[in-house]
Amino acid sequence: MRPLLTFLFLAAILGCGQKRSAIDPTDKTGSSVNDPASSLPVANRKTALALNGYRDVIDLTGYKDRGSFHFRRLHFYTKKSPGMMVGPANVDEITAYFIDRYVVKIRYKLSEDIAAYLVDSLTTDTKRVQELNRDWSKQRQIKWNYFSKIITYQNKCPDDDLALTLTNEICDSPYWLYVELPGYKKKVKELKTVENAVHEYLIDAPSTPVSSPD
Repeated sequence: MRPLLTFLFLAAILGCGQKRSAIDPTDKTGSSVNDPASSLPVANRKTALALNGYRDVIDLTGYKDRGSFHFRRLHFYTKKSPGMMVGPANVDEITAYFIDRYVVKIRYKLSEDIAAYLVDSLTTDTKRVQELNRDWSKQRQIKWNYFSKIITYQNKCPDDDLALTLTNEICDSPYWLYVELPGYKKKVKELKTVENAVHEYLIDAPSTPVSSPD
C-alpha cells in the first residue's frame, strides 16, 4: 500500500488541539482501518492547521480572512498555493472552517484527480474498495469515515459548502477534498437555529414607546 498521505495532510486528519473542541468528535457510522500512519512524523502539533485545533495557537500566516457568520461563531480562512501535496497532486488552495475558534472542517482544492490514490491509501478491504470505486464511477463522489473524521472527495461543485455560499465564492475547481468532524453539520444547524430565533425575536419584539417631553 502506498504511503498514506504527506505529513501535512496527516496533521489535518489526525491532529487534535490542545483545548476542548466545540464539537463532540463521536462517530458511530461507516468503516475504518487500522492506522498505518501512527508512527509517521507530524508537523508541529501546537501550530499546524489540524481538526480540533484552536485558532489562537494555529499559525495562520498567509491565510486570508474570509469573514465570520452566525454571530461571528463561524469563521473561514483560506490560503492559495499552500505548498502541500495530497498523494501525487499539489493542493491549489486550502480553507479552514472554525466554529467557536476550533477547526471543524478543512477543504482542499485540487486540479488533479486523486480518487485512486485515496481509495488505495485509506482502506485495504476489497469489498470497501469496490464500493468506493463504484460510487466514484456513478456519483463522482466518495465518502467514508476514518478514525472519527469524515472524508469526502468529489468531482463536482459542492451543494452544501458554507464557504462557497456565505462568501459568494465561485466553484472553480474540478476536485474537492473535505475532512471534517462528525458533529460539524449538527453544530451548523444549531448556529442557524439560534440566529433565526434571535432575528425573529428582534422583529416581533414590541417597540418601547417614547414618551414626549413635558
